[in-house]
Amino acid sequence: MRAARVVSATGERFIIQDETGAREAGRAFSCLVRPQPDDEVLVVTLERRTTILAVLARAGLGDATLSLPDTAASLAISAPRLDLDASARLGLSAPEVAVTSRRFHLVTDVLTQVSRLASVIGEALTTVVGRQSTVAQRVELTAQDRHAAIAGIDSERIGTHLSQTELTTVSAAVETHLARDDIRLDAKRVTIG
Repeated sequence: MRAARVVSATGERFIIQDETGAREAGRAFSCLVRPQPDDEVLVVTLERRTTILAVLARAGLGDATLSLPDTAASLAISAPRLDLDASARLGLSAPEVAVTSRRFHLVTDVLTQVSRLASVIGEALTTVVGRQSTVAQRVELTAQDRHAAIAGIDSERIGTHLSQTELTTVSAAVETHLARDDIRLDAKRVTIG
């Protein structure tokens, strides 16, 4: 075993330089930090094949990428507890992300979700907010039953209101209908009083 310096890195093909000269080297399966040019690495040569065992030093202790030499292999981390701590940013990038948990807590100052399609499927959904705004081109609601309890003002500004119901019951101490032009009631029977 000896130290060497990485001259170039193209994919999983590394050219290293040591006191015996320059040659090609592979990466050991246990070497999870991908070597990059100018890294000082620990190498071993067995049967004329040179393998990088570890990255010993990097100028300025720059960024590192953890990866397996086999790009088709998957990497799993198993521990009773796992903490990820990023002081600036934590990024996840994948064609598919799956989170399986008995309890999931998300605490954030600002939450932004941008998606082409979002689905929430659950037994119960509770949302508690100080203020909620919904801006949509179209909103559809389908429910078996719908109950709304509003302690303060219920205000709607509607361009056109269409309602089809089997039975409508309104109970109020005072109910006022204001119309700019006219109010029309179309029924077989209208009872007032």
